[in-house]
Amino acid sequence: MRLSANHGAFRPIPAILTRHLVTLAIETSCDDTAVAVLETKTLQNPATTVAKLHFHEKVTSNNAAFNGVHPLAALESHQENLANLVTQAIERLPEKKRRPDFISVTRGPGMRSNLFTGLDTAKGLAAAWKASRIPLVGVHHMQAHALTSRLVAALDASETFPHAWQDGPPTTEGEIDVAPKFPFLSVLASGGHTLLIHSATLTNHEVLGSTTDVAVGECLDKIARIVLPPELLQEAGNTMYGALLERFAFPPGKAVQVASSEPRSASEFCQDFASRYEYCVPKNHEEELHRNVSRWGWAFNQPLAKAGGGSKNKSLEMSFSGLMTAVERAVRYEHDQSTGKLTKVERSAHDISREERRDMAEFSMRAAFEHIAARVVLALQSTPANSIVVAGGVGANYYLRYVLACKLVAHGYGDVLVVIPPPHLCSDNAAMIAWTGTEMFHAGHQDKLSIRAIRKWPLDLLLSPPVERTT
Repeated sequence: MRLSANHGAFRPIPAILTRHLVTLAIETSCDDTAVAVLETKTLQNPATTVAKLHFHEKVTSNNAAFNGVHPLAALESHQENLANLVTQAIERLPEKKRRPDFISVTRGPGMRSNLFTGLDTAKGLAAAWKASRIPLVGVHHMQAHALTSRLVAALDASETFPHAWQDGPPTTEGEIDVAPKFPFLSVLASGGHTLLIHSATLTNHEVLGSTTDVAVGECLDKIARIVLPPELLQEAGNTMYGALLERFAFPPGKAVQVASSEPRSASEFCQDFASRYEYCVPKNHEEELHRNVSRWGWAFNQPLAKAGGGSKNKSLEMSFSGLMTAVERAVRYEHDQSTGKLTKVERSAHDISREERRDMAEFSMRAAFEHIAARVVLALQSTPANSIVVAGGVGANYYLRYVLACKLVAHGYGDVLVVIPPPHLCSDNAAMIAWTGTEMFHAGHQDKLSIRAIRKWPLDLLLSPPVERTT
């Protein structure tokens, strides 16, 4: 028998006999309207799980006029595009499949109205297919980011074992078997979150550290709007400012992206990218402070280095608002070469050369990423793990990956695997919702049609989500 969970209450349901388990997934937590159809199968020989995406599309709302995500524009985009994407997805269900085995949908955290758009659509599908007993699985958005690397492993396994999809007799589903194996550490870095998590099991994710103010993605977006040349921002045509900041700091040809998403040790990662980045881990704090002073006079130091007398630099707490302020001041005020300090004399944006702006982009990212990497090293000292998963939109930044890998090597963790999804799966997508829904469904979790969207949902309360009501 399998178990169905709803807010901690389990009820037995019959074991499912199936060769191919298929889910239709919906993601609408922010400004991406995303839908996917994922098929999975667990093999006994060899023991592995394979996955195949039959449909995977998303539409991002046009927020260019607002210099960032606008809640109403995002909601209107969901309303305009979700039904069409779902219609296309249903048409792409596997041959001989008239309906999925269950529906996966993002339940939270995120923008409440946006979440409800996707959740209500998923409920409608489950209700329409009620005669066929199509269950509903509400998915935690950040859990999905943490498990994306397991999805990638299953997709890769499908190419390694193409015979897995050949016709054969139905078998009882086995336990999902993919890498990285639990436990592992996760760095979930996006525009809305910066979390350091210990993932012990599918449903046990302990938050070891988080940002006390703004997320690293929001920090980089705001720095990009301050630092990047105005004409570059105007030509962008989107609000992917963090990605634009990386491309500006490391132009094409200097930092060529590597397509492979296979897990590599930190040492291997450093070797692969050594020719692309001029970065070395400082030997001590004094060397770091000296290196941080730019040829223009300003310096961007690692956040919390001096807070609390330096004690906070030994904690897993993170902060990025101070870095944003430092960059803003360096752009706004003249620098006194004799004192080495910023003055109160404002300077014109036209006085800042492209070369100085490029240094600002690189130095600010380096400070932010060293801050994150230092927390990962501290976490490994108290919570050993063989793998580090980097996920979320900022995880697509190759400079973050390189700085983290170098930091791991410098502190004796060169053998730790650095596991990072390909860039298109780092940002919000429905494939990760489909995969996480599949893992939860395999483990026996289902939800009633009465569930509500959850705007704030701590990951360590995964199985006992808070109840948010206005009355």
